[in-house]
Amino acid sequence: MPSIPFPILLAAAFDAAVLYGLWRLATRLPGGRMAPARRQAKTVEQELRTSIAMHRDLLPAGVLADLEGRLAALRAARRSARRPAWLRLRTRRASKALEAAIAAHAPKRRWPGLFALMETLVVTFGVAGGLRAYFLQPFKIPTGSMQPTLYGMHSEACAEPTLADRALPLKLLKWAFTGRWYRDVVAHRDGMLAVGGDHANAPGFALLSVAGEPYRIPTDAVLERGELDLDRFLPSLADDPYGTLRAQGRRVVHEGDRIWSGYVISGDQVFVNRLLWYLRPPRRDEIVVFATSASSLRADPAAAAADAGPDRAALVQRIPLLFGALHLAERPIPMLPAGQFYIKRLVGLPGETVSIDPPRLVVDGRPVEGCYGIDRETARGASPSGPSYAGYLNTGDPGMPPYARTFLATAEDSVRLGAGRDDAAYLPMGDNSRSSFDGRYWGPVPRRQMLGPAACVYWPLSVRWGRVR
Repeated sequence: MPSIPFPILLAAAFDAAVLYGLWRLATRLPGGRMAPARRQAKTVEQELRTSIAMHRDLLPAGVLADLEGRLAALRAARRSARRPAWLRLRTRRASKALEAAIAAHAPKRRWPGLFALMETLVVTFGVAGGLRAYFLQPFKIPTGSMQPTLYGMHSEACAEPTLADRALPLKLLKWAFTGRWYRDVVAHRDGMLAVGGDHANAPGFALLSVAGEPYRIPTDAVLERGELDLDRFLPSLADDPYGTLRAQGRRVVHEGDRIWSGYVISGDQVFVNRLLWYLRPPRRDEIVVFATSASSLRADPAAAAADAGPDRAALVQRIPLLFGALHLAERPIPMLPAGQFYIKRLVGLPGETVSIDPPRLVVDGRPVEGCYGIDRETARGASPSGPSYAGYLNTGDPGMPPYARTFLATAEDSVRLGAGRDDAAYLPMGDNSRSSFDGRYWGPVPRRQMLGPAACVYWPLSVRWGRVR
């Protein structure tokens, strides 16, 4: 038998070592032979750890020690095992030991799967509620008072829909990403098209009617762009809960006539940082969310009525309890509804005197400079997502809607903000100065009603997605 040269033997041994190493590596990769056995072992290991933590006070010391030993052995086997069958055997034994211990010593429950589901839901909603109350709270922009920085529900006219607007699955997918939903409003009968309601009853929409049948049309299409060929409306303000839309003319339509078609675009939705103001005070130029009323909970109905203020009995709600009742009182800012949230830009801080010298914002006798959002408003610069900023206006300036009561009607008017511990207040204004019902009309906001600054726009995807400025 011929002898094999040593270099050939050395090369064969090296090749065998390389192949063995590759085989061992393949068994440990996600698609290798050991991967399913390791995943199963890891799942049982997590169940063992969770069950031991849940039943530690119910299991005898010997059984508890046995389970902890099996847990340690299973963890070591999962990390060093070379044979799937052997690892599966250890896994089955550990799982059976856990089931036997719980069956023998833990209290019996009917429908254990239902209890596990309820526990999961309670924990999930508890964590979500904690995040919402103390960290990040979602908030939807309701109106156009912050345009063009942030948009409420608005619209774009479009007569010819695309395929993505006609096929329902694609239409839903498009809305999920961009918030755009195509609507085609067609008259169902002959009649006179006229306003039948206002935006207080349907935020973002004007309610029109033809022969008694209602139609919802975006307010900006009717009021700002005049796309329905109606006569002009009397001016109104975004966020004004008492404003109404009244037409000065009407229009005849026939069955099958298109009243309006286009995209209804969902308002921007932002996260509000509830934690930040516990670490530092609010700053000028931040976009802030605040409550329109202060809430208090009292056992005495007379004290609750006093908290709500004079002639506010309707804002006191009785909460029945097992051994009595509590009374929830809401004290709103004058001229604002109770229990709502507004979003504006913070322009005035406690202790300051604020006035407007159009288009500039004046604080303590000096124009405000060095604030990104306020400077952009004052410069009347263009926006990548809409029209140019209008600058800061007094409520009595030409083109502003007439209103009986205002704080800043002319350049000579000013607002002094409280700075004490109990009367600290802030002044917010909207970026859409021509159409924002804000602190110029109803004054400052108390500190305890300020919720937090807007952190980011998380939906829909648009040029405004991301950080809010």
